[in-house]
Amino acid sequence: MGQIAKKSLPPGSEHSNNFDFLRLAAALSVLVSHQYALWGLPEPGLAGARSLGGLGLLTFFSISGFLVAQSWASDPHIGRFTTRRLLRLWPGLAIAVLACALILGPVVTHLSMRDYFVDPLFTRYLKNLYFAFRDGLPLRFEGSALPQAVNGSLWSLPLEFKCYVALALLGSAGLLYGRWQRIAVMAILVTSITYLVLRTYGLPWPQLHSWVFQQTSALEFGLFFFAGVMFHCIRLDSLNRRARGTLLAVAWLLAAAAWWTNLQPLAIWFALPLTVLLIGLAGTPGLRRAGRFGDFSYGIYIYAFPVQQTVVWLYKERLDWSTALLLVIVVTLVLAAASWQLIEKQALKLKPRAKPPAVRQTTVIEPA
Repeated sequence: MGQIAKKSLPPGSEHSNNFDFLRLAAALSVLVSHQYALWGLPEPGLAGARSLGGLGLLTFFSISGFLVAQSWASDPHIGRFTTRRLLRLWPGLAIAVLACALILGPVVTHLSMRDYFVDPLFTRYLKNLYFAFRDGLPLRFEGSALPQAVNGSLWSLPLEFKCYVALALLGSAGLLYGRWQRIAVMAILVTSITYLVLRTYGLPWPQLHSWVFQQTSALEFGLFFFAGVMFHCIRLDSLNRRARGTLLAVAWLLAAAAWWTNLQPLAIWFALPLTVLLIGLAGTPGLRRAGRFGDFSYGIYIYAFPVQQTVVWLYKERLDWSTALLLVIVVTLVLAAASWQLIEKQALKLKPRAKPPAVRQTTVIEPA
């Protein structure tokens, strides 16, 4: 989910990496996975360890941690950093939330307009406008396996924003620079491995186990964000091909060992972030031009779910699964393109400029 801006690159090389392609692929994987779920079908996934949509979201978080850490390093000012992050997330989110509440909801609901707008669920849903996830409006999408869900995808945005805040706090405290970088890398490694092992095998004290793991999904996705931060700290983008290959081989060996010992969440943490980031950093012909018309990944993510619910409600009895999926993809892409051109791109023009030294030679990747 992001906008790419680069400095110190030759003209015409604006698309020098594959991150736009990966974000687009991740957004579409979430869409396809939800299509199964909303039709009451088992979601495809990785040997029961993660659904296709879950892997897509882990991809988003891994990329986001890496790129947002780069953004902070390029301009470590908490005010400008926060403003950029809000300008990337909030305008698109606000329009999507209001469109569901003020347009889609009144069309689908069986209530009168007065009863709809005074219903507590309507007011509650508007809390999404300030990153407090609330799903459900006074309506039912008949035919859906989740008839009262409006936009279940939005649950991850408050978590992502919390990750931004945590990163800014660590950066402001100087913990992502100099000798502290090694400590930060070790802290991320130890915390992630310990948590994911304990998540699998549990703690010997049931009450403590319940307290520690009551936010399992949020904590685990946060670990993938900070895996991306960790790879920024070790300067993954500056490593040569041999060093990258060695690091990838070690990561996959650790992943294989973890998988063999039934530590599937840990295996995915070892393998996925590094693999995704190395693919992203590669400037593959064709793939690196995926964002030449704009970054539609965020728009796909925030609009796909309500589009899918609407298609189920209107056409489930008349369309087969694959035809409905094709219709969902087309409509969602149109909405995502409109969101990018009319909302997100315009909001990004308001980003505050950094106040760097007179000459900067670093490549800056401004993410969402």
